[in-house]
Amino acid sequence: MTTDNFIHVSEEAWGEQRPRAVSIHLILTADKFFSGRAAFDKAVELRKLVMALGERDFPDSAVALTGATLDVSTGLFTKSSSVTYRVRVHVADVERLPDALDAIAESKQARVTHLDWDYGNSVTDELLADCARRAMAKAKQLATALGVALATVHNVHEEQISDAPYPMPAAHAYEVRARTTAYRHSVGEELAGLDLTPTKRIGVRVRLAYAMAS
Repeated sequence: MTTDNFIHVSEEAWGEQRPRAVSIHLILTADKFFSGRAAFDKAVELRKLVMALGERDFPDSAVALTGATLDVSTGLFTKSSSVTYRVRVHVADVERLPDALDAIAESKQARVTHLDWDYGNSVTDELLADCARRAMAKAKQLATALGVALATVHNVHEEQISDAPYPMPAAHAYEVRARTTAYRHSVGEELAGLDLTPTKRIGVRVRLAYAMAS
């Protein structure tokens, strides 16, 4: 359309993006409550988790305690308590997700609740260039159809747009069990048929305003 001596055009370009990192959220039951970083030294199950991850070259800093809940049960003659720790394991390289899940599986008390995928924030140069080229071509086609000539680009606006990740073909939470005689395979092997790195559509929209030659 032509308004106030400008031709305004808008174009979108889309591609697919896979996550670059992932955070594994899990809960882990222990007998005693410890706060802060001390929990990883004094709570046996948490210490075992850190050690299992360390054996697979995950740094201690990859594991963080996000909260804890004290569970108290009272019976007719007894009273007992336990604590449920909420833990986050950050996997900087998404290709190493099976290794992290395998380490978590060594804990008898751990259960993965959900995964948070990190897709990054940048739009690829190829998408942006493709979108800009198509916007420029559209402006030229409009100018030709209207019988006018284009002058300089008056304004350029670019924004990132994206869809939600494609749904995963599996339940949102995974029960991660300790290996026993009946559970001989690693977690990576158990989940081998599932798409654990969901692809997300990501795109860019470019708006151009061309001045018309007088």
